Parts: sequence; structure tokens; C-alpha cells
Amino acid sequence: MLLHSLLDMDTKNQRFKISTWVKMTWRDEFLQWNSSEYGGIDVIHVPAASVWRPDITLHSNTEDTFELVKPDTFVELRPEGTVVWYVPIIYGSTCLQHVRYFPFDRQECTMKFSSWAYDGAALEPQAEAGADAEQIRFAENGVWSFISVTNKVVTEHFPCCPEPYYYLEFTIVFQRNSGFYVTYMILPCCFLSALSLLVFLLPPDCGEKLTLSITNLLALVVFQQLIAETMPPNGNELPLLGTYFLAMIIMVCVSVVGTVLVISISHNSTQMHPWIKTLFLDVLSKVVCLKVDMDTEGSEPTPHKMTNGSFDEGNLNAGYNELSALVTSTDNGISSMTSTDPNIAKILRIMAFMKNEMVSQSDKENRQLLWKQVSKVIDRCLFIILVIYALAISLTIGTYIYMGSETVQEHDE
Repeated sequence: MLLHSLLDMDTKNQRFKISTWVKMTWRDEFLQWNSSEYGGIDVIHVPAASVWRPDITLHSNTEDTFELVKPDTFVELRPEGTVVWYVPIIYGSTCLQHVRYFPFDRQECTMKFSSWAYDGAALEPQAEAGADAEQIRFAENGVWSFISVTNKVVTEHFPCCPEPYYYLEFTIVFQRNSGFYVTYMILPCCFLSALSLLVFLLPPDCGEKLTLSITNLLALVVFQQLIAETMPPNGNELPLLGTYFLAMIIMVCVSVVGTVLVISISHNSTQMHPWIKTLFLDVLSKVVCLKVDMDTEGSEPTPHKMTNGSFDEGNLNAGYNELSALVTSTDNGISSMTSTDPNIAKILRIMAFMKNEMVSQSDKENRQLLWKQVSKVIDRCLFIILVIYALAISLTIGTYIYMGSETVQEHDE
């Protein structure tokens, strides 16, 4: 059997279809003649349907019918009774897929032939050897490369029958061309994973952090679905590439949760516990090499000049202090103004309220600045942890795929 081309390799349904040139040779004692009595005729061709033919059948056939041979072919007859039958056949057969190292995998497809009606005592198939068996007619496939084909005769015995049964077994090895999958599947996944890490380099209070994380998560889920659609539902052997995508999806999910946490912390304005400040701003900030601003806590508002006709907090404090000193002074009888002019007391109450509000707002802003410093430290910690995680997963699975594919190639050789 000469393999001409691979027509289809259905990984999901675990079957393949090939175009072959089959040569079958047998001897029929009823088709002998003396060539000298017939003008030296050594070879004649007759329709295949007019002579006896062995009922060689492919046991793992997946086509609609087992009658795969074209009936209008011819056979070659020779004087000694040798019958040679050359026929092109398209075989469809099952092929157990091993997708653990996808897309760097090799597939071994086994085809078993035997006579359907005759046992080993009546018909014993033999494999062709020599130049006719060399596989030099294979047309290259864009997805699969032909590696080798081997054949052997297998003998089996069944309890029902004392005679042996002979099977002619062909093993065909194909190597998947991984360039397409690396370019359009693996590299985009790596880039998306890198983008999900860059999320932690954005400012903590940036709302686009969450949008970018969720977009990367959806893209990785789409890539995983593309792989799942091409893989067989085999629970015993999962592709390592699918495991890598799952690990990256977990990483992006952690990134989304971390982003939500960081955004929530950056908008916090409650009083910070001392242990939080010590842990994040004193210890972890030094571990992750992040410089934080420690001058916000306990800072007092400083006086500023009038800007654009309005007072800032410093002007308000100075004006309030001057007006309070003026009203409470006993010089020139001014202290009596609070009883004769209620507007002065009202102004003092308003200014006191405004001073307290601005001091409270200043304290709130200082607390928010501290929480933003904490969120920056958490951002940096998550970035370093996920970078280490992504590199470890990528190197581990990449090395495992490389070593495994090399082991399979050495075993085949």
C-alpha cells in the first residue's frame, strides 16, 4: 500500500481519511496458460469483476460502506497464474488521537486488514517488501507531515475456531505542523497574559484597570474554546496547552479580583489601623522597592494667599483668628459688639463651621492619600506575584511539552 495523500485528520472525532495506491498480488491456478501457444502473450488485462478477488477488508473502516474498491478497474494476468491488481482506494479509518503535546504532537494511526470470509488455512496475507513498498509518492499536507509507515502480519486465535486468523497491520505516523497554532493561538495568548499583568502598572484609582482585565479574561476564554472545539472529549489525556490557557485564565481572574480590591482601597477614607500602616507602608513597600509618601499623615493646613478673589484654608484660619481677637478685645468697647450686633456672632459661627469643615476635609484627604499609598503597594505586590506565576507556568509547561515531544520522536525512531 503506497500512501498518496492525507485527505483529512479529524482530531475531534478521532478518525482520518487517506488516499492510497494499493497493489494486491495472488496466484490463481485456473488462470494459467502457455505463452508460446498464444503468440508469446505474457500479460493480459481483464476487468477485475471477471476474476476471483480476495475479500480484504479494513476492520476499522468509518465510511458508509465497506465496498471501497472501484468495480471498473482492471487486473493484470500472467502465464504462471499470477494476478496483479493495482487500484486507487480512499480509506477512512479510526485513529486514536494523543493530544497531550498539542500542537507539537505526533499521531500513529493503525489500519488492520484481513479476509472477511477466509481463515488462515485458506488465505494468508503477506506484506509487500522491497522498492514497491517505499513511501515515495506522498503529497505534502499543509497541516501534517508524513513520517513513516510500517507493516506487519499479526496472528490471532479465537476460541470458536482452531484455525489461526491473519491480519495485515499498517501503522502510519504523522507529525503536526505547529507553525499555524504558534502564530495564531499561542503567541496571542502570551501577549494577552502580558497585558493582564500591565494592568497593575496603571494608577490605583484608574477605572480602565477593571475594563482591561475583563477584556483580557474574555479573550482568553475565547482562545480556550477554540482549542476545546478541536480536541476530542478524552478525559484520560488533556492537552497541556489547554492546561496553560486555564492557568492564564486563573491568573487573569486573580488580576480582576485584585483590581477591584485596589480600586476599593484607593477610595477608602476611614482611619487606618497602625498595623496596616506598618505592614504595607513600612515593610512591604521596602520589599517591593516602592517609594511611598509618608508626610501626609498628621500634616496641618498651611496658610496661603488669596487666589482669584477667594480664601483658601490658610486665609480662613488667619481671618477667623483676627476677627475672634478683635471681637473678644475689651479695648475701645468692642466686646459689646457681640450683644448689639448679632451679625458679628453669626459671622463667627459660620467661619468656625467652615474652619472645622475644611480641617475635616483636609484630614479626610490625608487619610485617602495614605490608603492610595497602600493600594500602590498592593498593586506592586500583585504585579510581582503574578509575573513570577506566569513565568513559572510558561516555563514548566513549555519544557514539559518540549521534552515530551522529543521523547515521542525518539521512541518512533
